[in-house]
Amino acid sequence: MKKEKKGRLSSRRKRSLRRVLIAAAAVLLVNRIFLIGLLFPIQALRHIEERTGTGRTAVVCREWTPEIYKTGLVYLTENENVTMLSAVRLSFYGWTELYGVPVDCGAEGPIHGGWWSFVRMEKAGRFYVFGRVDDPEIAWLEVYFMRPDDPRGEERIGRTHGNYGIHRGDSGWMEKDGRLYFLFEANLVDWSEYPTGLRVVAVGYDEDRNLVARTDLEQGGVSVAQ
Repeated sequence: MKKEKKGRLSSRRKRSLRRVLIAAAAVLLVNRIFLIGLLFPIQALRHIEERTGTGRTAVVCREWTPEIYKTGLVYLTENENVTMLSAVRLSFYGWTELYGVPVDCGAEGPIHGGWWSFVRMEKAGRFYVFGRVDDPEIAWLEVYFMRPDDPRGEERIGRTHGNYGIHRGDSGWMEKDGRLYFLFEANLVDWSEYPTGLRVVAVGYDEDRNLVARTDLEQGGVSVAQ
């Protein structure tokens, strides 16, 4: 009796496993035919590279963004001429691309950077600042958010909300192939108050806090997901 019961349970498990495999194969087939999803997040990243024309990039870091999508990932990637911030997410159909913001690092300059505001309707958002530092003298990096149209002149937004700055060795600094990169968030301000006229400026200082370079981060944008 026990052997028969054990045999029935084994057959049920096999049938269940067979159904799961058939369902997985069906999803893969649909994805293959209609190109609506991918098996791995890196494949979605490759699609972003093709769309933005950056060429192949290497991953510097990645992090989950559960505030936007429970299965969302943000990538900071690079090659010799480009630094890019990208986002992908896992849906029912597989991994899909969301956006990519490339920054041209081909020209000589002390700081190359960009910014991105990523918001989902009726949910929290993230404001990223990212890029590459090519001047070895820069040890401190601060980012200022300005409103040129302010009647009192340029004003640093959120000055009472904290200092948006990092120092070499902080978690926001990363090295890849001998190049230095940065990525951090500025989420302490309600950016919906500043829909237009936002100017993002990166300022680099040496170890003694002497000014080394000041660069406008002109490459950026806003993404609102449903």
